[in-house]
Amino acid sequence: MKIKPLNDKELIAKVIEFKKEVRAYLVGGCVRDWYLGKNCFDIDITFSEYPINIAIKISGKFKFKYEEFKNFLTVRLRNEERRIDFATFRKEVYKTPAALPNVRVAASIEEDLKRRDFTSNAIALSLNNDLYEIVDPFNGLSDINSRLIRVIHNESFTDDPTRIFRAVRFSKRFGWEIEKNTFNLLERDKKYIKKLSKERIRNEIIKILQEDKCYEMLLMIKELNLLDNNEFFNFSSDIDNIKDLQERYIYIAKKNGMNFFEYYNFERKIKNMLAPPF
Repeated sequence: MKIKPLNDKELIAKVIEFKKEVRAYLVGGCVRDWYLGKNCFDIDITFSEYPINIAIKISGKFKFKYEEFKNFLTVRLRNEERRIDFATFRKEVYKTPAALPNVRVAASIEEDLKRRDFTSNAIALSLNNDLYEIVDPFNGLSDINSRLIRVIHNESFTDDPTRIFRAVRFSKRFGWEIEKNTFNLLERDKKYIKKLSKERIRNEIIKILQEDKCYEMLLMIKELNLLDNNEFFNFSSDIDNIKDLQERYIYIAKKNGMNFFEYYNFERKIKNMLAPPF
């Protein structure tokens, strides 16, 4: 089965041209969204070799700046509007729950897909001779058709508890159910959220606040007691009527004061902006 990209076709064509004999695949959210018939500007491409030379050429062609994260085998391309990640096939080892992973080179795209969060995000799209053929070892398309969020293995939330916030975010964004075993694992492993840094939790909350409709996501976080400071985090459904992220920050500050922003170590420029009067 093939899935054709719905956006960034010129950039993808140039990646195919520049990569030469290196194997490459589109992966993750863009494949999921294109299958659903939606544009996606969160483009991730993974390569069989470290893609710095390809990233440099794409940056020059499309006027991106690039930054290397060699410990994570990733090169990030960024402009004022968006970012694109180029990565090497990777596998991850988590020494303790919630620790940052030890990243190593993986031997194949299938091995790379094993490390991903949910089956619906563990689908790859070939940029090789079998152009746009899917690689779907965990039946992600089936779960998309069934409208299910499902982890790939039973230690997924133990390894990375931020995936719990992502499960909430994706389930409410798409109106999907969290598959029964996955939900049970979420309940079992939500205690590991306490092992995450405040900054990692903050970043997941920011992603939720950037969603068009965030109220049901915030409500589910509260109902599941995922945060240890729920008393700081009051809101109502009218937050969905506010579309600007900074205006949502102001809304939360008016409802709760500054405790939430202090507790999760928001940047000083944001806290300064929120200092009364608003």
